[in-house]
Amino acid sequence: MPNSPSVSKSSLAYKRIDLHSHSTCSDGSNSPTELIQKAHNANIDIFALTDHDTLKGIPEAKKMADSLGIQLINGVEISCQHTLTGGYGKNKAKDKVIHVLGLGFTDFDEMNDTLTHIQISRGNRGRMIVEKMAELTGHEFDEMWHAVLDKADGNADAVGRAHIAKVLVEKDIVPTMQKAFDKYLADNKAAYVPIETLSMQDTIRLIQRCGGKAVLAHPTRYNLSATRVRKLIAEFAEFGGDGCELPSSDEPLSTRRMVDRSIALHGLQVATGSDFHGSSMPWRRLGDVPKLAEGQTLVIEQLLH
Repeated sequence: MPNSPSVSKSSLAYKRIDLHSHSTCSDGSNSPTELIQKAHNANIDIFALTDHDTLKGIPEAKKMADSLGIQLINGVEISCQHTLTGGYGKNKAKDKVIHVLGLGFTDFDEMNDTLTHIQISRGNRGRMIVEKMAELTGHEFDEMWHAVLDKADGNADAVGRAHIAKVLVEKDIVPTMQKAFDKYLADNKAAYVPIETLSMQDTIRLIQRCGGKAVLAHPTRYNLSATRVRKLIAEFAEFGGDGCELPSSDEPLSTRRMVDRSIALHGLQVATGSDFHGSSMPWRRLGDVPKLAEGQTLVIEQLLH
């Protein structure tokens, strides 16, 4: 399996970098080859394919990246479970599925063996969500499930909520993908089904044991209050996490400053990524990543030789 490339630290400031993207191996709309071609067209120099809970697309992406002169960082986005505490009354504890990016790992065997169980869980979860949707909307399950499978290229283990949301839009059940999440698919909504996962602490340990860096993905996109976002970042650091992904450039400046303060307070490094999915989320564009604030360091610097 491919190793992460060698890059000069001194030249990093002049590189165009995107460390978060998805292909058809999870819930993106472009194959790994197509995705790397798009990255090349966007003048990206250093890139990470971070499909959900799978390494399947990396060899194909690596082959294309080598042919186009793009430096590919080994990546994955792992779904994990974490209980946030510190609220009040019935909200004192809050269970959330948190996403952690693993960047630059070299032990593919251990990573893949661990993720295989999560992949099977994703397939089972996707089917259970569609069963709920069929019951809620009066649609035939088989018809809806086959439509969802088509979006995932027939791979049940790759089914994600974005695939299901796309089908809900096409069947006029909801007007937009965002509405699909708001009404049915987001955490604790009518069709939500939790995924079987590792704990956040075990996920961090797995990534580091495999030679990579553990990065808290999109900390402001878990429907948490600002207080709990700060607590999430603090606990990620306490568990030994390496870095935190910066909020996208379209989020409020106040949000970015809050995350920057938390990153600095806990001594974390940072990652920048577009979270590109292709046509299913066209508002996210390859290479459209936030700039680093003064004093911040990219987590991949420690991976460069």
